[in-house]
Amino acid sequence: MKNTTVYLIRHSTRFDTDLIDTYRTDQNDTLKNEKIVLSVEGEKRAEILANEIELQNIDVVYTSNSVRTLQTAKYLLAKQGLRVNIDDRLDERRVGKRNDDIVKNWFELQYLDENYKTVGGESQRDVRDRMEEAFFEIVEKNKGKRIAIFSHGYAITFFLLKWAKMDTIEVRDTFKYSFNGKVFFDKRIEAPEVFKIELDEDNNPISIENIEFDDLKGE
Repeated sequence: MKNTTVYLIRHSTRFDTDLIDTYRTDQNDTLKNEKIVLSVEGEKRAEILANEIELQNIDVVYTSNSVRTLQTAKYLLAKQGLRVNIDDRLDERRVGKRNDDIVKNWFELQYLDENYKTVGGESQRDVRDRMEEAFFEIVEKNKGKRIAIFSHGYAITFFLLKWAKMDTIEVRDTFKYSFNGKVFFDKRIEAPEVFKIELDEDNNPISIENIEFDDLKGE
């Protein structure tokens, strides 16, 4: 049987919520976050992503339940004539009650302590558990195929810690990850960002790499 290839793709650049003047709604923060769209630049970058040679010949596509992941995936879906599977287990980490005024480094703590979370929020372990459940269910259904999963920065980087070692975390959104002693990521996470995982027939990772595209650098 062929190896299974999974592309974990962070969504493209989101709309800057600082540009929202007023927002009248009774919906909770999770629902509001799911509705955030891509920026104009984000739409352009999503279209460029869909044309990258590395991401051609995809067999199946999954996205989280957020608007911005589906907006990122839609260009690839249209180009390759694919349908999409939406799974809320691939959603972004639920932040809960922000407490920057109490714990200045709570962002780093979520990576250093897998059980740390804010009130009403999810821990690294919480997110990884649901991501892992979805990931292996997807892989088991699509063995030997090329799979694209569109998700989110925290969700993806938390999930990768199942196999990867975090060598450093310096400033917000900047990481150094290694797998089997080889560094595969050492920078600030971008939007979009692509991680490629090759799995053997027993769904064990053979390799993990960060796929960079020259025409999507520097944003």
